[in-house]
Amino acid sequence: MRLTSIINVWADCVELLPFCIANHLKFCDGVIVVWSQHSNHFVKNDAVLEYILANGHDSRVEFVQLEPMKGLKPLANETRKRNHGIEIAKKKGFDQVLISDADEFWYSDTMNQLKIELEHEEKLNGFVHPLRVFIKSPTLWCEDHTLVPGIQRLTKKFYVGNFSHYPYAYEGLTARIDPSRRPNTLTGIKYVGVPMSHMSYVRKDIDLKINNSSANLKKSREAIHEQVRNAVPGYKSGYGILKECPNYFNIVI
Repeated sequence: MRLTSIINVWADCVELLPFCIANHLKFCDGVIVVWSQHSNHFVKNDAVLEYILANGHDSRVEFVQLEPMKGLKPLANETRKRNHGIEIAKKKGFDQVLISDADEFWYSDTMNQLKIELEHEEKLNGFVHPLRVFIKSPTLWCEDHTLVPGIQRLTKKFYVGNFSHYPYAYEGLTARIDPSRRPNTLTGIKYVGVPMSHMSYVRKDIDLKINNSSANLKKSREAIHEQVRNAVPGYKSGYGILKECPNYFNIVI
């Protein structure tokens, strides 16, 4: 079976893109990068285009441009981009898919094992993981309360959206999974304790992320700046106590 990662990216995260691609190619057979010049708030920035023009890329990596549609809310445009990548993956004959953003990193040994497990277990349709949020540095992290789908079985009817029926999407009335990436799968989802490493607040320009996030981070701007400003091991962030780890993914920004 063949696995592809579908990576959504805009200018706020372009500095992490090469590291993300390199990480995903350690366990994926291909990568589809869905990019745009405009953010989901219709701010234009050519940083990703400049990156593509300036850098040769692996033949396993395909860059696909899809601009947001006016009249759609940011969440709807983000979901549209993910599903556009999924349709390309189907046409290319991939059997497994990982829905991602350019600031998301995985332990490749574990992902290679899960890829094989999904191939051999017919009743298994995918995995869900906890995640660690990184603040300021790729070495400072704490546990996040949200979960994230990992590798999923790709079928002709597979797509993502705000599907509340996806296993682990909710804990009681509390949403646990991003509504732009919940698969329409009903059963066969396994929880795996190995986390995804989310470089949420590791950026050259944190305001570019805040102002253009589909999650509307503007309301917590000051809190985010305070967390980034004070980020050291032992600091009590809005997520929890920051811990230090090695720079596992060799990220330099």
